[in-house]
Amino acid sequence: MKTKSTFTVIFFTRKSRSNPSQISIYARITVNGKRSEMSLKRSIDHNQWDNVKNRGRGNSETTKILNSYLDGVYNKLLQCHKELIEEDKVLSSDAIKSRYLGEDDNSKTLK
Repeated sequence: MKTKSTFTVIFFTRKSRSNPSQISIYARITVNGKRSEMSLKRSIDHNQWDNVKNRGRGNSETTKILNSYLDGVYNKLLQCHKELIEEDKVLSSDAIKSRYLGEDDNSKTLK
């Protein structure tokens, strides 16, 4: 019998400490209620962030670039989730995060 696990990825923001008009963007990975968060090292003006869609608001070039980056991160996290399932590894939010960051044992390096 297969067990079903839940998997979600959301993007959220926190206030920047260095610049009060900017907000930093983070990704939260949730698997079966266990969360793991990571900074995406991106920031945006708080007026240009849409809290409902969790995306940048507007048609400016920087907003389009940010939204395409967020789509790429989301797709890469989905791919990491799929790879862990195919390899029959333990599926957790930390495992997906470490696979995304290249910190797991399966990461490819030049060594």
